[in-house]
Amino acid sequence: MRIFLLILSCLLFGCAQPSFDNDTSHHTTLFSPAMDRDMGYTVYTPPGWSPREQLPLLVMLHGANDDETTFFRYGVDKYLDGEIAAKRLPRVIVLNPQGDRGFWENWYDGSRSYRDWVLNDLMPVVQTQYNTLSCPASCFVSGVSMGAHGAMRFGYYAPDTFASVAAISGRIVSREQATDGSLKMAIMRFMLPVNRIWGDLNKLPRDGDPYVAWTENRVLSSKPLMLAWGEQEDADIVDSNLAFKAHLSANQRPYTQVVFNGEHRWVDWAPVIAESIRFHLANGERK
Repeated sequence: MRIFLLILSCLLFGCAQPSFDNDTSHHTTLFSPAMDRDMGYTVYTPPGWSPREQLPLLVMLHGANDDETTFFRYGVDKYLDGEIAAKRLPRVIVLNPQGDRGFWENWYDGSRSYRDWVLNDLMPVVQTQYNTLSCPASCFVSGVSMGAHGAMRFGYYAPDTFASVAAISGRIVSREQATDGSLKMAIMRFMLPVNRIWGDLNKLPRDGDPYVAWTENRVLSSKPLMLAWGEQEDADIVDSNLAFKAHLSANQRPYTQVVFNGEHRWVDWAPVIAESIRFHLANGERK
């Protein structure tokens, strides 16, 4: 019902409408009932796109120091344009929502609902406005850094929405690691409102642990998953991905691995985001 009311409201009173012109970047805002305020989002459309063309939808989740426009400010759109023009990349719509530094979570204290904003408020409107193909077969989620955490959590909470998940340059932490007494975790708790976002980490549900969810959850254990990290990234990111992939392999859980020659930055992520699109579309076609 809420999805219907949101779309009806746009039809009757008008949402901020995207401009369908030669510009592949469409930035606007939408009132989010989940967040109780206007939230921004940007949509990438491939060159020559028109509303008559139905394409798959990729939800692209940004990192903690980014916003919904970072994808364009660092030229990822232009990189995709070139790959599409060279016929090395399938055509796709890319949705970049505003996520602040909220870890793409519905906060434990109820003050923020970033996941509901994207899944319930934003996606139905964008799917209607841009005439995208239907979920889950043609809907995918990728994320960089903080967004990698978000992408994996979206897969966990909305397994029937996304056909596949790509986590790029994320730090993948088990429940045991999140609750250890290490200096690194102490610093994280000092810098982040951990209890407001996740509550008491010692009381997190067992299947909320990515090590458990992605090997024991019947839906997630078969959902296509791509892990990517850069050779020059921080050791914490590299080591956490190596440990997680070793855990997946030990449990005979298939995954796709991409190790790129680069650092923790958008200029190095652009080719990896393109690779995630190829990964998603290949898995979507097989379904």
